[in-house]
Amino acid sequence: MIPDKLCLLKKISIMDLSKNSFSGTMPQCFHNIGFGKINATEFSYAESDATFVYGQLTDIYESVLKPHFEIFNLYAEYTIQVEVEFVTKYRSSSYKGGILDYMSGLDLSCNKLTGGIPLELGQLSLIHALNLSHNRLMGSIPETFSNLAMLESLDLSHNSLSGQIPSVLIDLNFLEVFSVAYNNLSGRVPDMKAQFGTFDKSSYEGNPFLCGLPLERSCTTVDERHPTSTKSPNVSHEKWYEVDPLVFFVTFSVSTIVFFFFTVSLLYIRPHWLQRCFNLIEDLLCCCYYSVVDTIRRLSNCLCH
Repeated sequence: MIPDKLCLLKKISIMDLSKNSFSGTMPQCFHNIGFGKINATEFSYAESDATFVYGQLTDIYESVLKPHFEIFNLYAEYTIQVEVEFVTKYRSSSYKGGILDYMSGLDLSCNKLTGGIPLELGQLSLIHALNLSHNRLMGSIPETFSNLAMLESLDLSHNSLSGQIPSVLIDLNFLEVFSVAYNNLSGRVPDMKAQFGTFDKSSYEGNPFLCGLPLERSCTTVDERHPTSTKSPNVSHEKWYEVDPLVFFVTFSVSTIVFFFFTVSLLYIRPHWLQRCFNLIEDLLCCCYYSVVDTIRRLSNCLCH
């Protein structure tokens, strides 16, 4: 699993844990990390933090980290410029020097992470790139992602995410790359407005229950095939007798009990009505009896002749 203690490194701008064998759920404390709030030239680490990164990560997690994973000597002079390679917008780029002040990102792609996406990731308001692709993440896409105001690249492809794509994501005005391909998403895709007007169907492919432009699947067709979706009040072919079974049972039971006690009370107050009811029942039974006897007699006469 990804250790929660990584969240102690609050002055990191770029974290790349991609192409490893991390499993389990994502830490919910990633929002405690700077990711763009601290300039690269302002990095400083407490000795305990440095010891943790260089010691525990290399010793305990050696079996899951990729072979070329390296941690530079945190005890060296911090005036040395380190070149950082990071994948964003579908391409790998190297960053060095002052440009790092303008770059921030989190890459957890190509692991075995499970569970849902923490809502707290929506607090990373200054992050530029977020890549959670090629994992086993489930659940819905958090609406809190609309708070990632500086986000330029969002890749959630190749997971098992479900539900609808939050329409509020169209508020991400700097988004250049977006992919939710190959998940289990459904419903209408966000309107082709602002940055979402630049994304083609490849951003949504592999989700057979998504509909709307730029996809070829019409949302009208989807609504007809799924009767649980919201329909117009003018639709006349809906069954008027479709009710909740529980509501029907409770209503029927209460009505029966009320009617029974009302009848008993009424007969108790009006005893002569009770006698009339008995007389009526007796008359009905007599009529039924003589009708049955008469019918049997006629049938037997017909059979004899």
